[in-house]
Amino acid sequence: MHDLCLINLIVGRGDGEAFLDFLGDQGIKTAHSLPCRGTAGKKLLDLLGLEESEKTLLWAMTSRARAGRLLARLVREMGLDMPGAGIAFTTPVGSVAGATSLRSLTEGQDIIMGEVTDMPASFLYELIIAIVNRGHADTVMDAARAAGAAGGTVLHAKGTGSKRGEKFFGVSLADEKDMVYIIAYADEKTAIMRAINENAGPGTKAGAICFSLPVSSVAGLRERDEE
Repeated sequence: MHDLCLINLIVGRGDGEAFLDFLGDQGIKTAHSLPCRGTAGKKLLDLLGLEESEKTLLWAMTSRARAGRLLARLVREMGLDMPGAGIAFTTPVGSVAGATSLRSLTEGQDIIMGEVTDMPASFLYELIIAIVNRGHADTVMDAARAAGAAGGTVLHAKGTGSKRGEKFFGVSLADEKDMVYIIAYADEKTAIMRAINENAGPGTKAGAICFSLPVSSVAGLRERDEE
């Protein structure tokens, strides 16, 4: 495991540029931006008189130490702890394919490639990722919420499965897809993933394939004792 992580920010579509500028001011010159949407149900949006919740996902690679400082500043200077402001989280990076890739991903940060062994034995949060047939993200979120998930974010994607691998357990890999991101407490992860698999997994119209990644730190997520 390397002393690197991905810092991920999910914010309102109109706030994306401001957060990109903030990252640049903190020395992170290489960041990527992807359009996505929140998963508030249509009934709730209609009740509040809102349109579909358009979001932006920003991610960049940095050191764990810098990421920790960034999350603190996002709360202090960008108000990320305010309701509806967004969420930031970090995921560990296992490896990078060579020094050139590292320089490209961490431009201007003076990060030296090296390994660390002091990663925690367990993580408080996990990122659940469900890859689902386009148009069925709400089915995944309905199942996840019933198992305790608070919310999620949807990104559009397209599989690149070869003709030989076009079907995997009855799921087409190359069709248009949605990717659903859900941040969950580690002790709730299994129940949420089980609910997704049983209600929206392979064999259903949603055809969701689900996995999780460890999350090393989070900002903007309300603690259970506050809810």
